[in-house]
Amino acid sequence: MKNVFLVLAILLSSHVAFAQVNFGLKGGVNTFNVNDEVLSGDVNDFTLAVKEAQYGFHAGVFLRAKLGPILLQPEVVFNSDNIDYTFDQDQLGQTIINQKYRAIDLPVLTGFKLGPLRILAGPVGHYQLESISELTDDIRTEAFADKLSLGWQIGGGFDIKKITFDLRYESNDSKLGESLNIFGQSVQFAQSRNRVVASIGYKF
Repeated sequence: MKNVFLVLAILLSSHVAFAQVNFGLKGGVNTFNVNDEVLSGDVNDFTLAVKEAQYGFHAGVFLRAKLGPILLQPEVVFNSDNIDYTFDQDQLGQTIINQKYRAIDLPVLTGFKLGPLRILAGPVGHYQLESISELTDDIRTEAFADKLSLGWQIGGGFDIKKITFDLRYESNDSKLGESLNIFGQSVQFAQSRNRVVASIGYKF
């Protein structure tokens, strides 16, 4: 956790080199970009399938600095995602498992203005806080907290006076279901936890 505060301090101090700086608050919704996929267990025959992505939420702060045509926008955001899986096993029948992912997101985006639009892209770090599942005795969540994963965001936005709007696509290295353990077998889908992120904010 010390690394998170160190990164935060660096990001917040970086604005001193820029002539025009805005600080703001933001929040919004996000959802996974998922495809149909089914996993079969090697023991205690079961199938686990991606059912549908539910909407999650995020809230945090951002710093937007402008130096000529170049924009720099670091952020610190609390994020919560969730997704439903269909679990099917002869002895248990079919159930729906909902899994939640909670993390601190640290995007560091750069870009430029194209007329009224902002175009931004850059890396994002996810400091994983916890993963919560609707569990049975044989389905549990593996250790998930205090892990760091990486991804990339790209998107655009625009402002109406002090109100700011953003829509981004996020690609991540981490996989769907990777913190689930079913009958002692770790589960990981082939597809990554890619997301669509929409937010509204207020800049001071």
